[in-house]
Amino acid sequence: MRSSKTDKARIVILGGGMAGLVTAWELSSAGWRDRLDSITVYQRGWRLGGKGASSRGPHGRIQEHGLHVLLGCYDATFRVLREVYGELDRGTTDPGCPIRTWRDALEPAGDVGLADWDGAEWTHFVTRFSGNTMLPGEPGAEDRSLGPLDVASRVVGLLMDFHAGLDPPCTGPTRPYLSVSPVPRTGTTTVETAFRAGALTALAVLAEVLERAARAAGPMVLDAPALNALGVVVETWRDEVRPRVLAEPALRRTWLLVDLVVACLQGMVADGLLSSHDFGGIDHLDFREWIATHGAAPETLDSPIVRGMHELTFAFEGGHHHRPRFSAGLGLQLAGRMLFDYKGSVFWRMRAGMGEVVFAPMYQALARRGVEFRFFHRLDRLVLAGDRSIGSVELTRQADLVPPRNRYEPLIRVAGLPCWPDKPLVDQLGGDPGDRSESHWGPTEGAGPERLVAGADFDTAVLAVSVGMVPYVASELVVADPAWRRMVANIGTVATQAAQLWMDASPEDLGWSGPDGVTLTGFGQSFATWAAMSHLLPKERWPANGAPRSIAYLCGPIPDDRDGADQDGADSLVRERLRHFLDDEVGALWPGATDSRGFRWQLLRDDEGRSGPDRLAAQYLRANVDPSDRYVQSLPGSGRHRLAAGRTGFGNLAVVGDWTACGFDAGSLEAATRSGILAARSIASGEASGGARGEAAR
Repeated sequence: MRSSKTDKARIVILGGGMAGLVTAWELSSAGWRDRLDSITVYQRGWRLGGKGASSRGPHGRIQEHGLHVLLGCYDATFRVLREVYGELDRGTTDPGCPIRTWRDALEPAGDVGLADWDGAEWTHFVTRFSGNTMLPGEPGAEDRSLGPLDVASRVVGLLMDFHAGLDPPCTGPTRPYLSVSPVPRTGTTTVETAFRAGALTALAVLAEVLERAARAAGPMVLDAPALNALGVVVETWRDEVRPRVLAEPALRRTWLLVDLVVACLQGMVADGLLSSHDFGGIDHLDFREWIATHGAAPETLDSPIVRGMHELTFAFEGGHHHRPRFSAGLGLQLAGRMLFDYKGSVFWRMRAGMGEVVFAPMYQALARRGVEFRFFHRLDRLVLAGDRSIGSVELTRQADLVPPRNRYEPLIRVAGLPCWPDKPLVDQLGGDPGDRSESHWGPTEGAGPERLVAGADFDTAVLAVSVGMVPYVASELVVADPAWRRMVANIGTVATQAAQLWMDASPEDLGWSGPDGVTLTGFGQSFATWAAMSHLLPKERWPANGAPRSIAYLCGPIPDDRDGADQDGADSLVRERLRHFLDDEVGALWPGATDSRGFRWQLLRDDEGRSGPDRLAAQYLRANVDPSDRYVQSLPGSGRHRLAAGRTGFGNLAVVGDWTACGFDAGSLEAATRSGILAARSIASGEASGGARGEAAR
């Protein structure tokens, strides 16, 4: 279908998260008016960004949905951001803006910490991943495959980084490094580190290979003397050497890393993955189950590395830590990308909120291109036509603009930086829709209904909501199509919790003596991931003589069997969980933050001077329980139920999001970006308007 006035198609994008915005970006490339009549993005509430949205609160403080970092292998995301910043050319068009280029917006962050529980206490160690001279997002990088030489060189570098982290340089007698050793060693040279890493790794690899060979060997393979000799070596390793290795933290972690690598390599050989590079054949298995099948020790299954992989992706079914679940094939693929294909740095952190680093620039660039935005439009329902196409889209207008305005201007300036406010800018509106207008659980009434009719108002619709919203807004499609029912039933999501703490104490005062700017995961049972984010303080608007001294971000999953399903109840639960975490657990992470009574609550910044846990009211906490906010998981066997962007089974409809089949099938900004790219390609090729779907997509 086409507009009656033109043969060019009109595109409506229902949702303004990363996937929807990237779809708009790709469709609105140079000369897009020659191909399309219009591109319009509909968004409930007043902000763009979806799970990545952020805003500015009191003192211009940055308030996020959670902790966000970009991986150095996110080539599609970096490519789009580099294009956006290049097109904005803020150095010329907005020279007063403190973030003018993508290099101003993002910086390498190679310090990654892991927490280790030995049955009695928590210890921590930090690996400083070596950087390289490459830049993420170079043309063609997102489609490049890894070669054997790439992997080999990165493996050597990874082992050196890991072993350097086990024995970090001494930081002085008054500042012991939180490492595996109670008394830090003096600094070691690169050559010493490499030699020690190689020796330890070679010894552990040899021992593990011999032991596994002995398991597989028998009288039909080896003669009796050889078998006896091998048995003596293995027994010595297992009964005498290994217990000593496990007793010394540095050696123990070396052995755990080696055991994990050997199990993965053995499994890849046994399952024929080295030659095919297709990991889909083991995706029905959980990663931990798969490596256990191929000889990984019980200690490895609960090692800091494996546990950290699960914590960073909230990979716990139902949000329960005793049910870690992640697809084995996808886990191998993504670990390889993360560790062996990063450019510049393994992590890149944002130098402001994600809203102003990613989504404000995207909004500005898209608006400049002529893409239209309709804020305060809540999607209610997709209505099917008889020919298995979308007949209409039903929305609720949450607020109307004050005449003669015809466009809502969503951004404010904080210290010269375009940002999103934490409430609607009501001076532009005929009424106040409230700060719950972004929530599915918010008020349902509004300024009135709005209906978009296929053929009259749009030609192709892009459903750009999270998978958790699909049963609410696309129930007719779920009823009509078995593939949609399987998708909804099998793609798991998990509620998450996030906390941001502004403290009148430096990290050193809290007892942390590791590197600044670290991201540490695998700690505790509630808020298992912590990031030191004090680099954001200059981008906030605190009094010059009274700014907090540090910022900490904390996050973790929320079990689905929590009491109370509404937002207020979930927020109260997060507050209580955070109180217990600070009183009972955080002392092992920040020993200077606690005393005999528990957490030292006066460390938290509070302008109102409250006491005790009441000071949490001055921090920023959120429960991400809204269907749009739940994190998308990659449970074993779920990948085959993901829908492809343009192969939905319904004419004039595309789907986008980190829950679709995009080749990077895990909840992430990169998955959302790649999905948007694929959706734009399917629309441009006509695939998304044909309605056909092959069996492979099912």
